[in-house]
Amino acid sequence: MDKLPGNWRQRLRRRRDRTAAVGRLLHRRYSRLFWTLHSTWALISGGIVLVLAHNRYGFLPWVVLFLTLTWASTLFFSRFAAPSGSERARLARGFVSYLTRVMYQETLFFLLPFYFYSTTFVSWNSPYMVVLAALAVLSCFDVFFGRLLVTSRWFALAFFAFVTYSALQFFLPLVLHVPIHNGAYLAAGLSFFAALPLAYSDRKRGQRPRPIWIMAALIGIVVVLKVGRELIPPVPLRLASLSFATGIDPATLQLQEAFPENPPVPASRLRSGHLIVRATIFSPGTLPVRIQIRLTRDGSLLRNSRTLNLVVHSSGFRVWDSLRIPSGGLPAGRYRAEVWTGEGQLVGRGELRVVADAGSGPSR
Repeated sequence: MDKLPGNWRQRLRRRRDRTAAVGRLLHRRYSRLFWTLHSTWALISGGIVLVLAHNRYGFLPWVVLFLTLTWASTLFFSRFAAPSGSERARLARGFVSYLTRVMYQETLFFLLPFYFYSTTFVSWNSPYMVVLAALAVLSCFDVFFGRLLVTSRWFALAFFAFVTYSALQFFLPLVLHVPIHNGAYLAAGLSFFAALPLAYSDRKRGQRPRPIWIMAALIGIVVVLKVGRELIPPVPLRLASLSFATGIDPATLQLQEAFPENPPVPASRLRSGHLIVRATIFSPGTLPVRIQIRLTRDGSLLRNSRTLNLVVHSSGFRVWDSLRIPSGGLPAGRYRAEVWTGEGQLVGRGELRVVADAGSGPSR
């Protein structure tokens, strides 16, 4: 009777060893196939999130929660679980790494449609959208992406900071009801200080952040946001429509003799009066904003409207401006109206092509 428990322990140990050996064999043979199928599913699920996220602003707090969990789990396992080399610790780190990749992926695919709506193609803020989309696709390639997160500390920090900043600069203006440029500064600061513990999470190195380097980094971030604001899409604002006309009712903002979007307009229709530009801008929540309209012809600036201080809401808002048509009519050319925030972010643009009348000489 005394030998029975020992025999059972030996049997259980042998079964466990056989099971582990079978698991290692299956892993060696089929891990590449598994992760390939999983990456394919990740792309498909990302596309599903992309569709479901269409105008689903109510899900945005969940994105912030995902990023908070990603930050907390990464910090915990890099600081406390990393020194342990046991099999359980490796399994735990692998599981958390998998969850981290999933949360990154879902967050990026959720943000893509909102940044797409706020991006003007082709303009200086287009590369931001391209980078965001490229990172979303990269996050679906589990093996390569997971290896980058583990082996490259700087890539992991930059990736976390960029995704966090992209989510917060979208989220904070809507929650705090502050101008989007103030939300951008606040999002950058929060992303920086959230990434800081991850950069110094290895206790073995004994590294401590120096205040002077922290201040220098913060000053650099402020300068980049100030100088490069044109590179950032003005989320959550987006241009819903932009129209040209020859008249407008100032009380109702209804256009009179509006021009169609694509066909060119004969110069004979613009001999006198004003060229009216009306823009409809959407915001999902109450938001203070400063808006200006710039009108150009073939790249040459014709008019800058005055900057309007507005408080927008979920119903959207309309702004308009007019260009006086000179005597002799409006010259032929490409007329472009661009809507800018007062702080220098492009919201959107529209074009009107004016052509000389058939059988007449070129307009002057």
